[in-house]
Amino acid sequence: SVLLSKWLEGKVGDLGTTRLVDPRRQSRMTKAPGTVDFMPPEALAAGDNVRYGRELDVFSFGCVMLHTLSHEWPTPSVAVVMNPTTFEMKARSEVERRSSYFAKIDGRSRSGVLIPLIESCLSNIPKNRTSI
Repeated sequence: SVLLSKWLEGKVGDLGTTRLVDPRRQSRMTKAPGTVDFMPPEALAAGDNVRYGRELDVFSFGCVMLHTLSHEWPTPSVAVVMNPTTFEMKARSEVERRSSYFAKIDGRSRSGVLIPLIESCLSNIPKNRTSI
């Protein structure tokens, strides 16, 4: 979760005690907390065995920043593409999967460190993600 201070500084927080309430169900905890479009590939691949840590929060923070700056929900496109000549399948990076949203960020927001920061947050390799 991303929290804002009174000075509007973003803070990544873990709201692990947050629950979805459905009075008709015995259990009130979700199996895989998080918004699917904001979850990193390793969390989706792990299913119920996902281990939450800083790298997952950083990835989600990058998605929130992309959503905020593009003014659109950053739903990723397909994860694998096929070369029409060789018929080989190639995995796409998370930045490639969200490239159309980067194009929608206005010029003022594109300057400086924001785009490289978002790209770093969205790295497919967890240990390569930026530290927050």
